[in-house]
Amino acid sequence: IGCSTATRIGKMMLNYHEMTMDQPRDSPERRKQFLIICTVIAGAFVHSVMTAGFFNSLDIKEGIFPGGEYIYRYNSRDYAASAGLWKYVAEDLNVTSNAYQDLMYSLFLDNPMNMGGERQRFASGILVDQKGMEEKGSKLLDLNPKIERKAAVTTNKDDLAPFERFKLQHYLQVTLPSVDAAVVQFPFTNGFTSALATSYKVIPGMLKYAKEKGEPGNVPVVITTCSIRQQMCTHYAPLVQGDKFLLGQLPSADYLASLPPEKLIDWAESKKNLKRFVPPLRYIL
Repeated sequence: IGCSTATRIGKMMLNYHEMTMDQPRDSPERRKQFLIICTVIAGAFVHSVMTAGFFNSLDIKEGIFPGGEYIYRYNSRDYAASAGLWKYVAEDLNVTSNAYQDLMYSLFLDNPMNMGGERQRFASGILVDQKGMEEKGSKLLDLNPKIERKAAVTTNKDDLAPFERFKLQHYLQVTLPSVDAAVVQFPFTNGFTSALATSYKVIPGMLKYAKEKGEPGNVPVVITTCSIRQQMCTHYAPLVQGDKFLLGQLPSADYLASLPPEKLIDWAESKKNLKRFVPPLRYIL
């Protein structure tokens, strides 16, 4: 649910409390008003789920991934955060969100159905041709000395918010080949439910298709670019040469096998987040 929807819901909840202050807790009027508020909230949630494409089928076709120079920052966290990190790359380029399509790309290495958010590997960056490399790619790579100086004087990096740690990472470069690929277009609302649809519907479906239809031994990955204006993402899954898209990392199956068992609840991470969002707890935990 977007910020504007959340704001409207918050106002409705405030008005609900104002309307019912002088009414008995179990009065018919109060129950009716509460039911109306719950219905509106449920309706807003269902609407966000539908516009995010949760009930859409994946109409996968075969086409060509364009290839090019990929300038990126590598990350390991929940895939739901991937599109949100584009804005920090855009800030470094001084471009607006209207320029995201066919410029900003996320590359997903793993199936989020197989692992928790902290283990999901992906990259966020730009894909450009030689001219774009001269105009935009070099601009990002030239920021690395400044990023390195800032990282050197930043203390307690583990206590930083994930997006702050992302901004301290160097930009890297790799050449991605133009290859035959599975291709699908899918709705994009730039919101939380859309991110969930990408993580738990689109990416698993594309990986499954690439594994079944790709050349024997192909390593499936997913590459995504989105248009905020058109509210649509284009997702690619290479059917050949998937190993050229691994960014120097292990294939997903090998990576998963190398990991220790996941904790049901990561208490250390939970404690760190509590300290970050509730500052007085720093003196207790």
